[in-house]
Amino acid sequence: MQAATRPYVFASAALLATGMVTAMPPGARQPQPPTRSIETRLVDADSILNVPINLFDDLVNVPDNEIQGLNVLSDALIFSGNFFVPSAVNIFGTDPGDLGHYMGILDVLLPFAPQISGLDQPEIDPTADADGTAGLAQQIGLLAAAELPISASCDAETCAPIVPTDVITGSTEFDRDIEFLETFTGQEPLGIFDNFFTVPLSDLTSGGFTFTSADDAGLVDPSPGSGPDGSVESAFGFDGTTDADGATAGLVPWAGDTFELNLFGPFEDYYNSLLATPSTSGIDGTGIEIPTLTDVTQSLQTLAASLVIAFDPAVEGSSVCPATCDIPESLTTPALVQDIENLDPTNTTIQAYLNGLTDGYDTLPTTPEIDASIAVLQTGIYNLTPTELATEDADLAAINPELPALFTNAGILTDPGYLAYADEVEANQASNPPFDPVYGGLNSNLDAQDLLTLLTNNDTSATALSNPNDLLALIDPGAVLVDPSAATASSDSSTTLSTELSSLAGAFDPTALSAELTALMGNFGATLAPDLTSTLASLF
Repeated sequence: MQAATRPYVFASAALLATGMVTAMPPGARQPQPPTRSIETRLVDADSILNVPINLFDDLVNVPDNEIQGLNVLSDALIFSGNFFVPSAVNIFGTDPGDLGHYMGILDVLLPFAPQISGLDQPEIDPTADADGTAGLAQQIGLLAAAELPISASCDAETCAPIVPTDVITGSTEFDRDIEFLETFTGQEPLGIFDNFFTVPLSDLTSGGFTFTSADDAGLVDPSPGSGPDGSVESAFGFDGTTDADGATAGLVPWAGDTFELNLFGPFEDYYNSLLATPSTSGIDGTGIEIPTLTDVTQSLQTLAASLVIAFDPAVEGSSVCPATCDIPESLTTPALVQDIENLDPTNTTIQAYLNGLTDGYDTLPTTPEIDASIAVLQTGIYNLTPTELATEDADLAAINPELPALFTNAGILTDPGYLAYADEVEANQASNPPFDPVYGGLNSNLDAQDLLTLLTNNDTSATALSNPNDLLALIDPGAVLVDPSAATASSDSSTTLSTELSSLAGAFDPTALSAELTALMGNFGATLAPDLTSTLASLF
């Protein structure tokens, strides 16, 4: 029988000559007929003799795996959308957009072994999830879904920091910090914490855990998507929201999935892959995949576009963007992504995103979510109640009718329309009140025109400037918090701040720890910690 030969020598020479990247024209690679066959293999069945060949293939395939991992990460960032505005796929807890993030990060960090990272597996594989053979990224994602679920108490419109700030000191920043500390210490509840770390680790490792409403409180996405009936449709290789019959609805994609946590399973799969018959795919049947120059450039192009989509702060609803994002069209996210797409118009992933914007991309924040984000986050330096703000605006208007608009657009005061909208949303989450800013909101683009109007309208009142109350409103808008006719100083901001700080200090007393924090740590101690200890002990 003629001695068998393998084409690895020729493949290695090709790699050195091309520098690991072969330039090919755009389009799919032409399939190459494999040169290995059953008759010519030295080793056919699973054997330790296959290890050197498979290790060599894995090492040489690292660049191709890295490119694929970058593509998964880019797709995940595009699917979940902008991080600055809450939506159905961007809320506190493990939402439908999060599993792709775990996959992309692990795929990039572990390009040597796709069997470990799960690069070659879908986001949700019911069979692999149930028998503990899913990739490391998929298992970590489902572990997070079980232990850090989303909650109906914390949606895109009414969860910190997307909630109106209580008036405490009159300073927006101080009041937000105080509210954060009150929540952290348990004086103000945040219901999402009630469901954290409630699933025992033993339930997950036993293989009998199923994501049902009885076992997991985070199956219903509390924020609707922009698709039909509030759905989030599947896109870019990731699952949207469904119901038990697969129709579009508000259930997360892992609802009804049985899950076994077996973090050693992917490593066992990789070990078995080393013993398996070498692959006959790739270049000339060698099992080696070499990314083309087009693969590399389009992967980097898609990554650049995804970073803009995910982290561009100048988007509608972001606290960074003026009002409803009053910026030049050329600086908007779609325009920037289009500029990137123009570098290589054959990039189908970026084309799909841009086409989705035209057709109604359903992972984008809804209009109420955008309005709530603007109303709550784009607030002024001074934190006033609607009544106090009306008094302040009236005092400023008595001096010059343009002053309320200037103080609002410059970010000193909050627009009255913002306060009205935020209070309505907080009072009734089911309603969608009209979003109607009075002066234009926090918008520095209007400051120059406001100043020009102020200096040229000839409506400044000398009489009002001589009025102590009106003059004080101009010098210190926070003074409206102090009622001069009050018999006590209980409404004075310094007194209020002192009271709040004393209350917060008391909350850190070891004998009176936060109920929320205590419950959270109790859940961890009662479920995860003992199971983790026993699991580790069984390994050694």
